[in-house]
Amino acid sequence: MKTTKILMLGMVALALAACDKHDPFDDILITGETGPQVYWEIESSAVTAGQSMGFDLQYYTSVPDVQIDRTEVWYNLSETLDKTVSCPWVTTFTYTVTSLTKEEKRVAQKIAAYPHKDYAQWSDSLHAYTFHGTFPVSGTLASYKWDEPAVFEEDKFVSYFGEGFMEHFKDSLYGKMQYADFRSMYLGLGLVDDFQAYTDSTFDVNSDSYVKHFKWNADSTATPVPDEIAQIYKEKVTFADLISGSGKYNVSYKRSYTIRAHARVYDDRGIYGMTVPQDITIN
Repeated sequence: MKTTKILMLGMVALALAACDKHDPFDDILITGETGPQVYWEIESSAVTAGQSMGFDLQYYTSVPDVQIDRTEVWYNLSETLDKTVSCPWVTTFTYTVTSLTKEEKRVAQKIAAYPHKDYAQWSDSLHAYTFHGTFPVSGTLASYKWDEPAVFEEDKFVSYFGEGFMEHFKDSLYGKMQYADFRSMYLGLGLVDDFQAYTDSTFDVNSDSYVKHFKWNADSTATPVPDEIAQIYKEKVTFADLISGSGKYNVSYKRSYTIRAHARVYDDRGIYGMTVPQDITIN
């Protein structure tokens, strides 16, 4: 029995020693100075470039002998690019190249400041200071689109889609095209007078009809694209031809901006409290 008591006391001592050396709460708790409590509401989730966004703010401090100094509005800027190019001539498949990217173009920075003594009013019902303010949005951030233009501007296209895009689009499309696609394109663009010269047909028992295709090669094992058809595609078909149709060009470039805004309320120690950030679309 005595041995057992000694063993148990030893285990307790070991546990206390372990707690003394490693306190898990000490590892995970972060202490800091208390800043003002802040809440806001913005007028809308969208704003027109060049105009101002209105907001209503409430705040207070629970720290004794500390005064509110000012409010600041901060926001970052993100750019979204939505690009689409398609060829309307193909009939056996759909050929569309799309790209959607969003990138932060400017990190959050101070946009406006509001001295507490000039703006805030105390509300007995809310037990907080309140004020209504606005912050500006630059007129240079208006959304822009070049969508299905009636006139194709090559310089503009290159600036939006980059060097080499047109060549890559044309080469990639060619590798996917079949007889029906070439026929639709060449007749639609007026590049050949008689496509029948390149045409053969084979009876398909599944559809109980004749299927048109390019002529068989010499040993009747394949129906390759004729050299003349390939040459026309290489020398006469332009990129603008590939995306033209119905009086327009099937290209779309859209650029838009969003901001993520928040308000900071500072006390006279330089400590601030921050509102929940709000995403705002710029029109």
